[in-house]
Parts: sequence; structure tokens; C-alpha cells
Amino acid sequence: MSMKIHAFPASPRAFKVLSFANHIGIPYEFVLCDLTKGAQRSPEFTALNINQRMPVLEEDGWSLWESNAIIQYLATKRPELGLLPLDERARADVNRWMFWESAHWDQSCAILIFERFVKAFFGRGGPDPVEVEKGLTQFNRVATALNEHLKGRQYLCGDKLSVADFAVGAPLIMAQPASLPLEAYGEISRWYANLSALPAWQQTLKMATMPQAA
Repeated sequence: MSMKIHAFPASPRAFKVLSFANHIGIPYEFVLCDLTKGAQRSPEFTALNINQRMPVLEEDGWSLWESNAIIQYLATKRPELGLLPLDERARADVNRWMFWESAHWDQSCAILIFERFVKAFFGRGGPDPVEVEKGLTQFNRVATALNEHLKGRQYLCGDKLSVADFAVGAPLIMAQPASLPLEAYGEISRWYANLSALPAWQQTLKMATMPQAA
């Protein structure tokens, strides 16, 4: 098998890539990058991504990092599925939401995920109330915009599933452990319920069982 995906499935950024690969049914070899053991800092992994971050796609001696770049690349492998539109305006719409995810949504979710889950998991102490408040402020601002946008839409870019849905949906796998305040955002909850019902989403959740920290 020529394609490998190096990932820690419980991480939303890795989940994004794995769930999308599973959804399009592309064959790949899963390689666990075990963050609990510092695998991302090994010389072998650093040769794939100098930033020492996962996920990484490896194919025929070439490596690609940044989760949104990976899923866009994967989408080109199955153009007939229409998950990355060929129409320029439709593609620009998808790209807009993926840029928004990287710049705003991922960042706001990541603060709460780190403070309320990651720190305890890695034995780095309890949540910092100042950081939690900052995370809540950011989350509510961007969630308000997302919730409003989703009114009348089945998916992020209309009535058709796209790579943008996988990008924006992935952080919500941590909604419960990070206590993301979704109660006020009915449209997000409705949209995410549809996304999480996808067989590939459920398949990837089984891969994402958190290992015990070393």
C-alpha cells in the first residue's frame, strides 16, 4: 500500500483526516503517532514533518502535513464524489470555511479542549480559569456565526456534504470531554448529528479510543 496516514486518532485534527479517508473509501495504512510517548519528536517523524505535528500523509516518498491540506488532497483522489467542488465559486465557498476553521473555529475549540481535557490527561494540572474564560468568549463568538449560517442548510456549503464539513465538524468529537457549550446552538447540534451519523464517522470514533497516558 503506497499511502500511509500517521495520526493520533483521538486528536480532532487527526480525526478529520482519518474520517475523511474512511468516508471516501481510499486504501491507506494507518500508522499510530502516539503523542503519549512523544512519537512526534522522533527523528523518523521529524523527517516527515519538521514541525513535529501530526497528522501526516505519506505517499511514495512524499509527505504532506496540515490536516486541511491533506483532506483537500484526498478529495482529489475521488473527484466523482463531489466533496471538493470543481465549480470555482463552490470551491471558493468550501475553501472559505476551511480557512475559517483553521483561523477561528479550531483555535477557540482547542483552548477549551486543552484546558478541560488535555492538561488532565497528560498530568499537567487543572484548567486555568483565565484561559477557560478566554476560550468560552472565543467559542461563543464563532459558534454564534456558525449557528446562524447553518439555518436552512443541511451542510456547511448548502445541501451537499463537502470537505468543509469534515474540517469544521472534527473538533466536536471533544464536545463532551471538553464541555463545549453547545446547548445554545441548536443548528450546530442538528448539523453535527447528521455528520456524526455517517458510517465513516462512527468507524473513526472506534479508532479514536484514547490510550492510557504513559
